[in-house]
Amino acid sequence: MSDPPAALPRRGAIGFAIAHVTTAALLVVGVFMALPSRWTPVDASAALLIALHVAAGVALFVQSAHAAAIARISAFLSLGAGLLLIAIVSWTAAYLSGIYGPVGRGGAIIMTLVVALAVPYLVAIPAGELLWLGPPQRAKKPAAP
Repeated sequence: MSDPPAALPRRGAIGFAIAHVTTAALLVVGVFMALPSRWTPVDASAALLIALHVAAGVALFVQSAHAAAIARISAFLSLGAGLLLIAIVSWTAAYLSGIYGPVGRGGAIIMTLVVALAVPYLVAIPAGELLWLGPPQRAKKPAAP
């Protein structure tokens, strides 16, 4: 069940709508323009997150009846993907630095920058949005006569 549109404050909805569309644009640039090669799991995951972020952004902006549900799903999946990305990239940075010594430290620095750029959009904003949305509202059962 989804929250009624009136349950979402307008300013917060607009702010998170902008954050969703910005995150979607950054995912397009980061995955489909900046990565030099294609890999289906990364491309499919990014395409799903982009579609969810755009849908959540539009739903929040127009205050759709399903805006909270779509935003909650988008934020939850972004948070999971962001934490997984941070774990994998951090492990890769540690591996490069440990195995290749001074030469690997350059790669580790680049990986650290990737983590620093991913944290705000794939961890902090989704976590804040989940806190803002609160737990899902259950539909009220009709009173017995």
